[in-house]
Amino acid sequence: MRLTVLGSGTCVPSLERGAPAYHIETAEGVILVDCGSGTLRQLLRAGKSYKDIDAVFITHSHPDHISDLMPLIHALVATPEFKRSAPLYIVGPKSVGDFYEGCILSLMRSPRDFTVETVIAQGKLFMLAVDIYTCKTLHSHDSIAYRFEDSKGVVVITGDCDYDDSLAEFSSGADLLIADCSFPDGMKAPGHLTPSECGMLARKAGVKHLVLSHFYPVKTSDEEILNQCRSHFKGRITLAEDFMEFTL
Repeated sequence: MRLTVLGSGTCVPSLERGAPAYHIETAEGVILVDCGSGTLRQLLRAGKSYKDIDAVFITHSHPDHISDLMPLIHALVATPEFKRSAPLYIVGPKSVGDFYEGCILSLMRSPRDFTVETVIAQGKLFMLAVDIYTCKTLHSHDSIAYRFEDSKGVVVITGDCDYDDSLAEFSSGADLLIADCSFPDGMKAPGHLTPSECGMLARKAGVKHLVLSHFYPVKTSDEEILNQCRSHFKGRITLAEDFMEFTL
């Protein structure tokens, strides 16, 4: 798997960080995890094509994680001299299917040349040569984390979440853990992780590489964030930036 960070930010506009989105290339296709505002433009800037996306996995239905889903489908329908035939899979909690049916289809008709298949993310899925698992997280009524496994390794993306021992168990042994790190220690917000909590999660899970992401624009230095995290986790830590790539 190869993962590209398309958006390491939040709902708050930033010139440095896009809204949440992660591009994963597998042996058999392309997965997009979350699709916040501006994701289509971030794909172009990263040299990736929205035409190649096989499945979109949504962690929860807050706008900064789902708002470019309609523009994505619209682009796949309306791009000149392009006709998609393969289905587009939208995977997530039930609320995501409700969003597609109630919001997207209320403003545009169903694509004529391809189908949009909504899949409720529960239990174990197998798609595009990857085993995929989900875990309910402490954030919203519908928030979930994803675990992607193939022969080369394991990637876990927490989405927005608070600390939970069950999430640590879910992340156990991951080669790459991408964790919500919204606010620094001292600015704890319910439903989000701090750097220290990210470190505790990574240590308990025994992950190889912790990537902190989903940063709100606050006046805390990168070194402070790293030090807060390192007080609990001595392994490899990276502060995500848009367009970073990780290969397993």
